[in-house]
Amino acid sequence: MSTGLYNEYRSACQPLLDKNLDICYWVIMEKMDTLSKLKEKERETRQNLIIKAARKVFGRKTYDKVSMAEIAKAAGIAKSSIYTYFNSQEELYIQIAFKDSQDFIREFKNEIEQEEKNIVKVAINYFLDYYIVHEAQWRMITHFALHGNKDKESVEKLNHIGRELLDLFDFVFKKIGKKDNIRLLSHTLFSALSGILIAFRNYPGRTEQERLVHMKHVGSVLETMIISLIEKEIAS
Repeated sequence: MSTGLYNEYRSACQPLLDKNLDICYWVIMEKMDTLSKLKEKERETRQNLIIKAARKVFGRKTYDKVSMAEIAKAAGIAKSSIYTYFNSQEELYIQIAFKDSQDFIREFKNEIEQEEKNIVKVAINYFLDYYIVHEAQWRMITHFALHGNKDKESVEKLNHIGRELLDLFDFVFKKIGKKDNIRLLSHTLFSALSGILIAFRNYPGRTEQERLVHMKHVGSVLETMIISLIEKEIAS
């Protein structure tokens, strides 16, 4: 074939070649994107598996008594695999505690913002109900506060969670007319609710139902005391 005829054929076929190349490029890119999404999904699945296992282990023991080997065994994976996703036991612990607390705060905020009349009762009951059901989460928070290494980053994350919760308690008290020393009362409410859970959640010699009823009863007394205090301040 002469050079001239070859160039003529090439010129005539070039648009078709370009179109096929474009199609080929987008097919390859789509496959790469699909593969990337599958890998990310696999990574997310593996992380969730580790988190679920770690939450159970941390819920049974204090932070300082748990090992990565124990978490790996509960997850059914090699210990080295955990370090692919988390640099340390504390990072894993904090990520779980932070995520769980954010979920609680989001739901708690939604509950109290919708309530108009009995907001103190709703706040107390929701806090107790949530952590009675999510007992492992509560144990994780209290265990780490007592036994965690608490590096600077970990402390800041925990403080952030604490400030968000106290802000919501502040909102509750402002809504019923509290004017001053609001933060102090929020600290008092948190301490009282924590005390109820610590003192009575696994109180010996009582059935589960008896413990639940008693915690709610104490919560009701706490509500009465708070309302009485604020009503006296408003009246004076």
